[in-house]
Amino acid sequence: MIISHRHKFIFIHVPKTAGSTVSAYLAREFGPWDLQLGSWKDALGNGAKANRLALIAMFCHLSPLKIAQTLIRNHSVDSLAGVALSRRFAGRLADHSSASEIEAFDPTAWKQYFKFCFVRNPFERAVSLYNWHYRKADTRPSFSQMLCLIEAGAAEKERINWKSWQLYTKNDEVVVDFVGRQERLSEDLRNVCDRIGLPFDERFLTRAKANPRRPDIRSYYKPGDRERVERLFGAEIERFKYRFPD
Repeated sequence: MIISHRHKFIFIHVPKTAGSTVSAYLAREFGPWDLQLGSWKDALGNGAKANRLALIAMFCHLSPLKIAQTLIRNHSVDSLAGVALSRRFAGRLADHSSASEIEAFDPTAWKQYFKFCFVRNPFERAVSLYNWHYRKADTRPSFSQMLCLIEAGAAEKERINWKSWQLYTKNDEVVVDFVGRQERLSEDLRNVCDRIGLPFDERFLTRAKANPRRPDIRSYYKPGDRERVERLFGAEIERFKYRFPD
């Protein structure tokens, strides 16, 4: 998730839609108080430099109160501005914050800035989500079982970041200015850069977290799984005319 005050844009990071790649690219152009949550490892590896706010938020493991006390003792005015922000987003925003959460955090930026996100075919995204979520697990449930957990309302307990449509809509209405597609990432990110006045250079579009061995999506699906994905992501499937991969 990014709120860039220098370039006046907001990026909503939908999980498993090349969001880390987008963040790593855009972070190279940050101003000192632009806010990015998540994807900093990828951004630094792509040539970005941690700005003042990132250093406060990422590298200091103290509580916001202790950070403030430390900076007050050091009379650091610039850093205090960052602490005011870090205290707010520490409890109100996360890597994958929704439109409603971001608007509540900074209504002025939400009203004035260019807002965008990226989406992905839900049938593919569900498989990517499964492989990523259980990448370090000694034992993992089946893909079908993960879908059942989500349908049963147990995703939050299992910390499965499955939501997508809910992040960039309100009352089932899209509230961002642009929705890019992972399937045409370069073209759509170039479009975004044109809109916010940044140069686009595909050499810096590193595929963060991409699986070098593209899985056979269809092999994961057992009887009933397609219908489960259609129920979970029906609004997104209908809006963007996604279909099960042939």
